[in-house]
Amino acid sequence: MSIKKWAIACLLVVFVTLSFHSGQAEAFSKGKPDPAAPPGTWYLGEDPPRKTGKPILFIHGLTGSASTWFEPNDMYKQAQQAGHPTAFINLHPDKSYWTNGALLAEKLAEMNQHFGEKIIIVGHSKGGVDAQAALIHYNAEQYVSNVVTLGTPHHGSQLANLAYSNWAGWLAEIIGMRSEGTDSLQTGTMANFRAQTDAKVTSRSVPFATLSGKSWGSFGSSLYFGGAYLQFYGTNDGAVSVTSSRLPYAAEIASLSLDHFDIAIGHRVFPDIRNQFTVNAAQTETENLVNEVSNQIVRGGEFSETGEQRFIIEEGVSSSTVSLLTSTELTNTELVSPSGNIIPLSSVQPEHQESLFNGAVAHHFEMKQPESGEWTIKMKQAGKNAFLATIALEGGVSESIEPEQGNVLAQFDAVKIDLDETTYSVHADDQLIVVDEPLDSVSIHSSALKPNTSQTLTVDIAGKTSTGEVFERTIIKHQYVDKNGVLYE
Repeated sequence: MSIKKWAIACLLVVFVTLSFHSGQAEAFSKGKPDPAAPPGTWYLGEDPPRKTGKPILFIHGLTGSASTWFEPNDMYKQAQQAGHPTAFINLHPDKSYWTNGALLAEKLAEMNQHFGEKIIIVGHSKGGVDAQAALIHYNAEQYVSNVVTLGTPHHGSQLANLAYSNWAGWLAEIIGMRSEGTDSLQTGTMANFRAQTDAKVTSRSVPFATLSGKSWGSFGSSLYFGGAYLQFYGTNDGAVSVTSSRLPYAAEIASLSLDHFDIAIGHRVFPDIRNQFTVNAAQTETENLVNEVSNQIVRGGEFSETGEQRFIIEEGVSSSTVSLLTSTELTNTELVSPSGNIIPLSSVQPEHQESLFNGAVAHHFEMKQPESGEWTIKMKQAGKNAFLATIALEGGVSESIEPEQGNVLAQFDAVKIDLDETTYSVHADDQLIVVDEPLDSVSIHSSALKPNTSQTLTVDIAGKTSTGEVFERTIIKHQYVDKNGVLYE
């Protein structure tokens, strides 16, 4: 071949190669993220004025999207102005961390190739679990330098258990709050994830750091329903308890007086998390998790036009918060005491758009030294409606009923509880399996599960104290059994 022909052939190869690459779509997009873009779509922020830090990937939580980090949130601007290249990704808003972890690992490889260096991950809520699944189970550690999680339920959330309780079934049918993503955050499923994941963490693993919130906002705020329900599980941010946000091998940056959504706002937390990019915070000891409590009564159902729900408060209860979630705002609702007094509604607030109960409206009542006896919630709204009511109780018989781990659902103080006058019913998921069973001992037991199965147990207890006071309680717990028959809660 002559030199001229060889040169022409080389130019032709270069032209074809350039034409091919120019026709390929870039792996990423630019500009403000579109929440409706397909999962896996990732976005680049504008270049920082002067690059002084590693690129940061921001990952949203359950029901969220990449737009979580943009106006009115200033997290993107905070990171950019601090000298960090930024990236944002849409993951599945309703899928498990296994599904999102696999997708994220694939996209992290693309981002690493684009930036040419390892990436910092900042994950809000479930986004932190999605990130850990990608790193530990889908071989993405090679692309990441460190991870910061914001209000992440590393041990699950009792609100996810509540969403799958029998009493929530009617509301779930209307607002669609049950999903693969919510299911994956139930405490038993997350305990199993922790066992699989933590066993693979070594001193050479990508370092994690956590930041938690300890405020649910003012009375009647969009996170008040979650905070009121979680209060007996410890300090929480309205969606996740502080204890659940921690990992034994992770540094804890801080626990701030912020709620679950404020903890992802740039100017509120970026100065704290930025320090963690270069300085390691002190590790914290993980406290014992509280998976069940006996301070609650839970009820639910459906009604058309008008509805009523009755419940009993016993003597000795010092305070109570009654929270009522409905599929639409009620035109009228009131709480009637045993003597006929009407307790006025304290607040009405739609649930946050990224809440597990997005689409519901919360109605709250607060009481100090409530009268003992049968109370009635009266509801009125045109058309068909569904509701979920939680009654939080301070005092009374709560300390005499102790939820247990394993196949023991609860134990009773035989001195304070009249065992002969106390019965219980159990729903496994939405199926009634025990009906008004008398107590034959101080314990309630659940049946054994088959391997690779899970169940959400709703235990409703009705009885009398040793002094003849009538009481009610609800215990909700989630159990998961792995392929080896090991039980997780």
